[in-house]
Amino acid sequence: MYDVVYIDAVGSETQLADSIEDRRYAAELACRMAAERGAGRVVLPGSGRLLNCVCVVPRPASVGEAVSVPR
Repeated sequence: MYDVVYIDAVGSETQLADSIEDRRYAAELACRMAAERGAGRVVLPGSGRLLNCVCVVPRPASVGEAVSVPR
């Protein structure tokens, strides 16, 4: 599961989408949202904390939630 979050120029976060199962769809959504906000970039996990960006953030698995492992 992935969340899509916008981090503005002062570091405030706004959740744009949550609990997206497909990483590719989450990344596509983040690209569209970044373009709409003029953020100009998408950051995936492992990057430093950047400002004015839309990020795809993995959610920790909940109890009983299936976890898929990439091959």
